[in-house]
Amino acid sequence: MKSLRVVVITFAGTLLVLLALCYVFVRSEGLSARKKPSNLEYDIANFALRLSIPAQARGASNPLRPDRQVLLDAQAHFKEHCAVCHGEDGTGKTALAAGLSPEVPDLHADHIQELTDGEIFYIIKNGVRFTGMPGWNFEDSHNWSLVFFIRQLATEHPQQKP
Repeated sequence: MKSLRVVVITFAGTLLVLLALCYVFVRSEGLSARKKPSNLEYDIANFALRLSIPAQARGASNPLRPDRQVLLDAQAHFKEHCAVCHGEDGTGKTALAAGLSPEVPDLHADHIQELTDGEIFYIIKNGVRFTGMPGWNFEDSHNWSLVFFIRQLATEHPQQKP
């Protein structure tokens, strides 16, 4: 019984310290969308995103074949619905995106292109909570065509290395 008491006290103490650190961070840094998140915040968010995508979705494969018409339709769809945040070139450098936090990802970036087709489809369809990425109520075929288009963006306009 004594060891359980020690565990509970240790857990409560650790939790209190973490809450105090969070409070200090928020009071000193604020939660302004204008301040770029730290690398730690990005790492935590990307980890949470990966955890939130079901394994079944992660393993899904694109049922469409990338022909010219599919890619042209996807490009038009992207321009109409996605470019306002992601930019027509997929870099995420738009006036609207400048005010979002976390920032809109560059679709050419390695961490985006390393996602499976199923993960990208899931993100397009369901969105990402606590970001500006909405879930879209498009037909699945539209979303799958966007997966092709996002892959094509990376080959046509490779990510610029600093």
